Amino acid sequence: MASLKETMTGKYEYLRMVLGMTRLMVEQWPEDRIDFRPAEGARSAGEILAHMYAFLVEGALTAKSGTHEKQPEPTLDTKQAALDFMEAQTKRFFEIWDQITDDDLSRTVEAYGTSFPAVDFLGFTYDEHWHHRGQFTVYLRLRGVEPIMIYDYGRLHG
Repeated sequence: MASLKETMTGKYEYLRMVLGMTRLMVEQWPEDRIDFRPAEGARSAGEILAHMYAFLVEGALTAKSGTHEKQPEPTLDTKQAALDFMEAQTKRFFEIWDQITDDDLSRTVEAYGTSFPAVDFLGFTYDEHWHHRGQFTVYLRLRGVEPIMIYDYGRLHG
């Protein structure tokens, strides 16, 4: 029988491709409008990216350590700053992922006023990415940019 980590490995290898496509979407972003927000009170494009990628590492660290600590969300004031942060956080996520064990995934963590199996908390990273990438897709359209086809994984290799 496959271990919990082995069972999840395919999902996180797929996430690696998804993160690559997200990077290509961000490369489409207009250079001078990382501060764009569609309405008062909404996150800016830079704030969405800071949140998405801070939480990516937050989820992995929580699963690995068993302790939830909110990760800082930097101010990303240029598209290049966003791309650099995304790259660093993606690298860090997979470094942590490589160290996570079945014992780590089997523990219970406390976060947001409740208890979760660490494996579920790590799963939030996956869901959170898709949720906010959908927002970013709408932001692209609002800026007059036709988003790339998000399932065109051949773009990553060509």
